[in-house]
Amino acid sequence: METKYKEKKNKINTKQTIDENTSNRIRYMNFIIIGFAKGAKMWIPEAYKYLRDFGGLDFLYRHYEYEHTLPASNTHFTLLKVCRNNGGWL
Repeated sequence: METKYKEKKNKINTKQTIDENTSNRIRYMNFIIIGFAKGAKMWIPEAYKYLRDFGGLDFLYRHYEYEHTLPASNTHFTLLKVCRNNGGWL
C-alpha cells in the first residue's frame, strides 16, 4: 500500500515544461490579443474569438517569426486586414 502511494505522489510532482520558443510565442500572442482588444475597444475574450473566427490567430501563429520583429501597431493593422479578408467587420 505504501509503495502505491509513493508512486502516485511522484507522478503528481513531475512537471511538464514547454520549451522557450513556445513560451515566447504564447507570451507574444497574449500581448497582441490584449493590444488588439484595446485598439478595437473590445473585451479580451471578444477579441480572441474575433481573431480566432476570422483567421487572425492562425495568421499570427504561422507568421510569428516575422511578425514578432515588427512594432505591435503594424501587427494589429495586419490582423485587421487579414480578418477583413476572411469576413471580419472591423
